[in-house]
Amino acid sequence: MCIRDSINAEYMGFIYMSEVPKIQAPLNKKIRSLEDEIKAQQQTYAGRLKYFFSVINPLQSLITNKEAQWAKEKMEEYHKTKLPSGGKLMDDKEFEEYQKADKIYKAIFHPDTKEKVPFVFRMCSFVPVNMPIVFGLVCTKQTMFNVIFWQWINQTYNACWNYSNRNATSTFTNKELAIAYSGAVSSSILLALAGRWLTQKFGVTAGSVSKMRFVNGIVSLVAMSTAGFLNLFLIRCNEMVKGVKVTYKGKECGVSKIAARHAVISSALTRCVLPVPLLMMVPMCWKIIEVMKLAPKGKFPIIAVDMLFLALSLTVSLPLSISLFEQDLIIPKEKLEPEFHNKLDEAGKPITHFSVNKGLQVFLNLNKTIYIE
Repeated sequence: MCIRDSINAEYMGFIYMSEVPKIQAPLNKKIRSLEDEIKAQQQTYAGRLKYFFSVINPLQSLITNKEAQWAKEKMEEYHKTKLPSGGKLMDDKEFEEYQKADKIYKAIFHPDTKEKVPFVFRMCSFVPVNMPIVFGLVCTKQTMFNVIFWQWINQTYNACWNYSNRNATSTFTNKELAIAYSGAVSSSILLALAGRWLTQKFGVTAGSVSKMRFVNGIVSLVAMSTAGFLNLFLIRCNEMVKGVKVTYKGKECGVSKIAARHAVISSALTRCVLPVPLLMMVPMCWKIIEVMKLAPKGKFPIIAVDMLFLALSLTVSLPLSISLFEQDLIIPKEKLEPEFHNKLDEAGKPITHFSVNKGLQVFLNLNKTIYIE
């Protein structure tokens, strides 16, 4: 080949290569990750509080089966098509659709089993379901029957809630569930009856509506906080015996009893905090309107105001308590069993921390992973 032909060939090759279109992402698209967005929001108490206020929205109860199925398919599509490094190439509209699907999916489906959580045990059902229960605990006369009946109703609901929202990597036998349930119900009833006896012994009698609500609230608070802790602790003690799965970057690394203990105790402490604003906000609101001389008179107006205050306290109390802890607990390897101390990641580097799903469902499901060095 002569020099001229060589130059022409190189020239034509240059022309040919210059005509190959460059593959570029559309200008309005960029890589976005639902997990990263939620993860960033959960790093602060304020962020978690904002998130949970949206999660318990009772309007989520109106989601239809068709919408739930759409959300499930949409999220399956997201996880199948996202990049190996995480995230997915999408524009603003697509991202908003995935956000909507993610919100619906987590309001209905359990993060571990991928099955629907029974309607009355979903977060969005917390306010409407608990209104009659808390009304019975706080706003009815503390007779022997009322104390026993409403404590039984409350702890039965709590036991069913805890089971429906448990860490699904652990299994329970019917015997274990029966023991846990019996212990929780009996402890709550005994504590409530003891509180009723003390108020009568020391002459604490009801006067104004606010005083009656306060006395009932204190008695119920002691019973509910202690029994709520025992309820969750007993019904999930099996996890501490058998252990739960711990993960690193979404991949299972083994089963740990120590991690299970951390998960169960943090969830149980949440249960202790939950009744405080729930039971104390109603008497505080009543005291305010009594001081302002706006308190209604008559049985039915008082009930109407009670229900209003109950709805307010229920809406506020749940986010305040469950926002105290992140859904995924990060545990340094040194605090786990020896078999976790020398684990390596895919790059051959030592793993310094592991994560475990706390088990109290708050619908984050970040592949059970939040990375904190």
